[in-house]
Amino acid sequence: MSDFGVKVRKRRCEEGLSQEKLAQAVGISRNYLSQIERGKATNLSWQLMNRLTSVLGMKEEQGSDSKTPIDERMDLPPSLVAFAQKAELPTDDVLMLARLKYRGQQPTTPEKWELLYNVIKMTVES
Repeated sequence: MSDFGVKVRKRRCEEGLSQEKLAQAVGISRNYLSQIERGKATNLSWQLMNRLTSVLGMKEEQGSDSKTPIDERMDLPPSLVAFAQKAELPTDDVLMLARLKYRGQQPTTPEKWELLYNVIKMTVES
């Protein structure tokens, strides 16, 4: 089971929500939510993770390990760490960027990470 899936299931139960109610609230099927909670659905979009954490009130919890430097939480490219620190990105955004790859590759400079981040931000906020 994925760590994120475990947290979603735990929080859903704490909130007294059925899978059906939570799935409706975030706009997915109950079956897909079940797969997420069991760690079977592993390539979640940033938007879906954001909706789940928002509905379940998990935003604060996700950042709760923010005392640990970003680059110690997972194996991040040094160029992403440099951009994230300079731009003071939220942890959730850094982790979302770290999962992105295009044809198996990621940006190689802080400037390219910034360009990618701004494009995503513009697209999502539109």
